[in-house]
Formats: sequence, C-alpha cells, structure tokens
Amino acid sequence: MQTETTVAVGGEATVAIAPAPQTTMAMTPAQCPICAQTNPPGEQYCIECGFLLTSAAPEATEPMGAYPKLRDSAGREYLLKAGENLIGRDPASDVLISDGTVSRRHACITIEENHAYLHDLGSTNGTRLNGEPVGAERVPLPPNAELQFGSVVMTLELPEGFETPTVAAEVAPPLAHLVGVGDPNLRFPLYTRPQRIGRRAGNDIVLPDAYVSGQHAVIEIVGADVRITDLGSTNGTFIGETKIAPNMPITVPSDALLTLGKTQFRIEWVPTETADAPAAETDANAEAQANLTPEA
Repeated sequence: MQTETTVAVGGEATVAIAPAPQTTMAMTPAQCPICAQTNPPGEQYCIECGFLLTSAAPEATEPMGAYPKLRDSAGREYLLKAGENLIGRDPASDVLISDGTVSRRHACITIEENHAYLHDLGSTNGTRLNGEPVGAERVPLPPNAELQFGSVVMTLELPEGFETPTVAAEVAPPLAHLVGVGDPNLRFPLYTRPQRIGRRAGNDIVLPDAYVSGQHAVIEIVGADVRITDLGSTNGTFIGETKIAPNMPITVPSDALLTLGKTQFRIEWVPTETADAPAAETDANAEAQANLTPEA
C-alpha cells in the first residue's frame, strides 16, 4: 500500500508518494498430482517426473474393452496381452506362479487377434487342457477352459468375439462315482480329467455345504486310482481322520471315507460289466500326472 505526504515547495504544495514497504509471499511445498512427489517451494516443474505443477492433473482413464485372462482358485486374475504370455516361476513371467510343481518357463499362451493358443515349454510336470496333456505343438483354447500347470489349476476367460472351438460334451461313461454317505442324492460321476469341487456354481461338482469353500478341491481318476487335491480350502479335505496338505495330489484308498467340509463321501467304482476298469493305455499319462515333482 502506498502513502501520500504533502510537502510545501516554493509556496506550492507538492504531493510526494512514498513507496510502500515490500511484503514477502508465503510459499509452501507442492505435491505433484502425477507421481505424488513433494517439491520444494517455488518449483515450477516436478523434480521427479517433470510435470508442470501449475497445470491441471489429467483425468484418470479406465482401460477400454475386455481382455483375455486367467483366474486361479483363489480368484486372482492375470490379464493376458496380445502376443506371447510366458507362464512359470521365472520372475520375468507374464503369469508368475510361485508353486514348486511349476517350471521356471512352464508354458506359453499366445493371443493372436481373436484366437488363443497354448503350448508347453518342456516343463517337468506338464501342462493340461481340460485334463488332456499339451505338448510343444500349440493347441487352440476354448472359452472357460481349465488349464493345469503342474498341480496349479486355472480357468481361462475369453472376451466375447473370440473364435475358438467349443469343448466336446462328455461322451465316455464314468469310471467311478463320488457317493455321499447317507444321502443318495449326492452321487457324482468321475472321469479321467480333473473335476473341480466346491460350493460355488461353475464347479464340476457343486456341494450344498456351507463348510465347503467356493473352490474346495480337484478330483480325478489317474490310472487305477482316484486322486484328490485340496485347493487351500478353509475347512480342509480329510481322508479318514487325516487332513491332507493343500495343493498336493493324494490317492484316495478305495475303502476310505472322504470328507469335504462336513460332507462325507465314498468312492464307488463302476462294475467292469458296464464299464471297463481304468484303461491300461492311460497309465503312462497317469504316472506323469501322479508323480509331480518340485522344480529345482
């Protein structure tokens, strides 16, 4: 603010304007809206990312469109990019799976326009598509395919518009049944492919038991055995009185009591008159699946 002073000079009054004292403007540190870096007072550009601090922050944008993705038993999602997607324990993998039965470079999913393909990269414990082994030759992937890397089971989700063959309906007769103890309505066919068991709709075997997890276990026939793998369920899977370790395939003895949540089952094999016992020609694949070994 300026002040006026009247001074008499030669009989005339002259108004002299004195300069106002200067004030100091208070300056505070500024936080960058882009990288959240706190910048010293007076900086025009962010010292971290170079953003002009006097500019308005850009509006956040959501990614457009739908993407192919893998979903594991815990519900975690892994988006798949166009081109090759490496799956394995290698930290550089696009889909990183920290499981001892998964190789460092285990398999690869390739996304080409509206098609998806899978091939194995020479893994120790193999790759399976809907229960069938996958080799070095890439195979097309259908929607909602069940993929198994070592002992890790994942589901493929493809956006609308992907052109892939559909999975053939189950035409082979079941080799055994999972039968509820004391409840004849709980009777589920078993095949030589992994079948998911859980409380949530979308499992192969849906159990109306509140103590059963959404995705509780995977059961399959391997050679002449029934094997079950607990998927880290909340209340566990028991063979007799023994709680099995999660994520490790375990053989269910033919006379054993199998408990999932609070529901008990026994395995009932289909008589050989109506269906042959588990075929011998499946033994090679069965042994490869059964003897999963931890990767070095």
